[in-house]
Amino acid sequence: MKSLPQFLTGASITNLLGLLLHNGVERKYWLRAVESIVCSVLLAPFYFLESLYVKIVPHPPMHPEPVFIIGHWRSGTTYLHYLLAKDKQFGYCSNTDAFIPGAILVGRWFFRKIIAWRLPPTRSMDDVKLDADSPQEEEFAIMLLSKYSSYHAFVFPSKLRSLFYNYTLLDTDNVSTINAWKDVYFRFIRKLSMRNSNKRLLLKNPANTSRIKHLVSMFPKAKFIYLHRDPAEVRLSTARLFKTLTQANCLQSYDHNELDQEAPHLHEAVIKAYEQQRTFPDADNIVEVRYEDLVADPLTTVRRIYRELNIGGFDSSEPAFREFISQQKDHRSYVYAFNDKQS
Repeated sequence: MKSLPQFLTGASITNLLGLLLHNGVERKYWLRAVESIVCSVLLAPFYFLESLYVKIVPHPPMHPEPVFIIGHWRSGTTYLHYLLAKDKQFGYCSNTDAFIPGAILVGRWFFRKIIAWRLPPTRSMDDVKLDADSPQEEEFAIMLLSKYSSYHAFVFPSKLRSLFYNYTLLDTDNVSTINAWKDVYFRFIRKLSMRNSNKRLLLKNPANTSRIKHLVSMFPKAKFIYLHRDPAEVRLSTARLFKTLTQANCLQSYDHNELDQEAPHLHEAVIKAYEQQRTFPDADNIVEVRYEDLVADPLTTVRRIYRELNIGGFDSSEPAFREFISQQKDHRSYVYAFNDKQS
């Protein structure tokens, strides 16, 4: 049965070994760790060649106004990402880019075939369709290229809270940590821009919801689309997501109940950080969207986004938007029984 690559599969060998040595692996998960090590060793020559390529080849200017889709996990960001990616003016991070981030310019055609073969047809948590070219969060790439991602918590669940606060909230007095994260993030985005022929980038990453001030410091003209949803549903859905990802990727034992207990705290921290940082972009560079409005009338919602952010090209992309919306009309979100404890 096909499944998503384990979270450390595709990591640079130096990053992988550092993570394993620092965090530790329980004996019963050694096979998972060995699989990741073998994959990283095989990828190492390609990652090295790409690092040389990036140093040698001139970098064309990036589009100065990337569009960031933000919002807490399970707030509809994936649906909006898939929808807006139908506009051909945008480049984006694909599954291939996210899972083999050190070889998106060198050997990509080969690795795309491997990713296409490996991916399941849908995501396990919500049945969203997957293929090698589907839009994906760039946070997975950052996780594989560096230690500066809270997604490592799904591999090392004992570090969930510290990783989240350090690398999602960037809640640290250590300026070098923030600068190191910025450096890794910017270098990957620059490569992604090159891979997409320097198109305007459409980037979706829930972890960026609490990093707005840092993103604005790197991209002063960036546009932000913030999605928000009923907190009760978000928290239940997030707990379910955390359990699914941890079960599939962990190298340490974990407690289901702890994941349930952490979800509300992490949700509250992300929303608080967003509220504190929402004024960092200029007022005409950020728009807020209710999840309920997006699913009830996607086309009207997208038209409003384009208008309020002053993004051209809606009319030319409207047929593609309509086709995607029509294809998704039978999709149903997971329904939660709020009177029952989630299993």
